[in-house]
Amino acid sequence: MNRIILLLVAMAGPGFAAKADEPKSDKQQATAKALETFAGSWEIVKVSPEGAAKDAKRLVFKKDGTYAAVGEANKELWGGTFEIDPTATPKVWDHRSHDGKKKGTDVLGIYELDGDSLKVACVVGQWKGKEWTGKARPRGSIRKTRTW
Repeated sequence: MNRIILLLVAMAGPGFAAKADEPKSDKQQATAKALETFAGSWEIVKVSPEGAAKDAKRLVFKKDGTYAAVGEANKELWGGTFEIDPTATPKVWDHRSHDGKKKGTDVLGIYELDGDSLKVACVVGQWKGKEWTGKARPRGSIRKTRTW
């Protein structure tokens, strides 16, 4: 089965933890369930703007909240961490690369998952204290989200 991903990226300038003895909240349960289908290897089939994914051919998401962008010959090009929130409308996908952490940049995004098709849209920016200084997180349906 071939899983595909569509990336829409705007180029601009923590997860949760639960104690083992505490019951998971509804959001934590929904996130754990959503990770079952979100985690895996996704072939990149379309990117807007052209070149935003650099030389990445696939994105690999793990249930532990880490990801890797993979190029030719399965070479990891970059990696980092991510969180999803399937209870938000639209569903939230935020991530940061290891290099982004060093620079203080973050990526806010949304996602739509339909079977073996994952569509994402995101913006790059930076937090200054608790204030976001990048473009606003995409809103609405990804099909209706402006592509850059």
